[in-house]
Amino acid sequence: MASPVHYFLLGFAVCFVGTIPFGPINLGVAKTTVDYDRRSGTEVAIAASIVEIFEALIALSFGLVISTYLDANFVIEFLLAFIFILLSAFVFTRKPKSSLLAETSQQTSFFGRGLLLAVLNPQAIPFWIFALAGISQYFSFQYEGVYLLSFLTGVFAGKLAALYAFVIASSYLKAHLRESGQLVNRLLAGVLLLIGLSQAWNGFSTLLA
Repeated sequence: MASPVHYFLLGFAVCFVGTIPFGPINLGVAKTTVDYDRRSGTEVAIAASIVEIFEALIALSFGLVISTYLDANFVIEFLLAFIFILLSAFVFTRKPKSSLLAETSQQTSFFGRGLLLAVLNPQAIPFWIFALAGISQYFSFQYEGVYLLSFLTGVFAGKLAALYAFVIASSYLKAHLRESGQLVNRLLAGVLLLIGLSQAWNGFSTLLA
């Protein structure tokens, strides 16, 4: 019988591996670290990890219903497409920060930025629906009580560990590459554009079906 440790390790492993590929959240963490500092990037990472807990919980509770609704509603698909294409253009044209002092005076909420970035990520719940479906093919886990708590704790720890790796890598990038801010901006803009175009394609597919 699986123990709470197994649930924790499962949540950790799935979330860690799922976070490694380039996406808006890990690149957002990298951008914040390069533009500001390691502490700011860590705040974004913690906020995104907290949101990941709720997204995994939603997928566990009624993810299939949400997925079916989103697939059938092309208006949401086009709205998400517009948002991400707009964000892509904004990030691509925005110049890297040259002064940390000016930004500090604005008292930017990096934690709030991380929450917003994670909430706007359209891939999270479908990812967890797919991941949980795959897990159910090999394990008959019961996500309840202390087992659910252990699984969600693993999700948080896996997400934070992966994102903090991006914080460390971005700190190194910032210290060794003069144009690191522009490089991260272009990577993030490219990922956001791909997500936006993907959502638009899904919207047209739903509309024509």
